[in-house]
Amino acid sequence: MSPDSIPSLSLGTAALLIFAVCAGFVLLRGMTRMIIGTVILGLSTWIGFQVWQQAPSLSIDWTGKSLPWITTGAPVTAFLIAFFLLRKIVKMIAKPFGKSSEATTPRSLAMKVIMLLFALIPTSLIWLTGIALVHHQGSVAEVRSYSGTSRGIKETPTDSFAERLKSTIESALPTAWITVLDPLTQPSRIALAKLITARSASPLKPVIDPRTGKPIPRAIIVDDPELQSLAREGKFSTLLRHPLLTKALADPKIQKLLHDLKP
Repeated sequence: MSPDSIPSLSLGTAALLIFAVCAGFVLLRGMTRMIIGTVILGLSTWIGFQVWQQAPSLSIDWTGKSLPWITTGAPVTAFLIAFFLLRKIVKMIAKPFGKSSEATTPRSLAMKVIMLLFALIPTSLIWLTGIALVHHQGSVAEVRSYSGTSRGIKETPTDSFAERLKSTIESALPTAWITVLDPLTQPSRIALAKLITARSASPLKPVIDPRTGKPIPRAIIVDDPELQSLAREGKFSTLLRHPLLTKALADPKIQKLLHDLKP
C-alpha cells in the first residue's frame, strides 16, 4: 500500500485516539494497575526520546566519533532501564499495602473519573513524543529528498508523505512548541545538513543549489570527513543530531553562508 493512500489525521484526532487507547487499556485490565503501567510507559518513552536527541553528542564525547550502536542503542537502553527501574520502584512502594483491597473494594464513579484523568499524563507524553518523532522524520525525509535531487534521484512516496505530515504539524502548532519538542530540526540546521549532502554528492566540483541556482560556497564544516561519511551513507537522522552542526551554527561565517543562500 502506497503512503499516499493513507489518510492524514489532525493532531487533535491523533491525541484523542492515543487517549482512547490509554483509557481503554486502563479500563480493561484493572484501573489502578494499568494507570500506573501506562504512566511508566509514558515516562520511559519520554526519557528514551531525550537520550535519543543527545545520543550523537554522547557518542562523540565517549569515542570521538558517531557510532550506530551508541546513537541507536543508547536511547533503547535508556528506555528499557527507565521502564524496569520505574516498575521496581512502584512495586517496592505498593507492596506494603498488599493486593487484596484492590481486588475486592469496589470503585466509585468519582474514583474512576480521577483515574481516567491520570491517563492524560502518559497520553500527553506519548502524544508529544510522537509529534516530535514524526516531525523529525519529516525533516530527515526533506534532507534525503534534497540529497536525491543532487544526485538526480526522484523523491520517493514515503519521503513525500513524511514531509506532508511535517507540514501538517508545523501549520497546527506554534513555532515555539516545535522548537522545544524537536530543537534539532530548525530551518538553519536543515539548510546546513543539505549543504553537506550536496557536497558529498559532488566533492570535486562546485555544487549548485537546486532551489536558488547559485553555487554553494566552500566551508570547512561542509567538508568535515565524518559528516560527509554520514551523508554518503544516508544516515541523515544522525547527521541532523550531530554536535558539529550545533557548533557550526554558532559561527558567524556559517550564519552568513546560510543567509546568502536563502532565495
